[in-house]
Amino acid sequence: MNEIETIISEIEKLLANNTPYSISKNSGVPRQTVTDLKVGNTKIKDAKFKTIIKLYEYQKSSENNSEC
Repeated sequence: MNEIETIISEIEKLLANNTPYSISKNSGVPRQTVTDLKVGNTKIKDAKFKTIIKLYEYQKSSENNSEC
């Protein structure tokens, strides 16, 4: 799996396991943007790079916090 596929996979995991409200609250990404990604109105590959960075960083920090 290349790095881009890894990032997309991590964001898919984040979207599948959390509500748009909690993702938005903790990542700073607007709730409607998160909802559009979650329900498939917007594909992850079509999202703004800034949005991808925020979601990926939030997912990684969530994983690190759960490992502690």
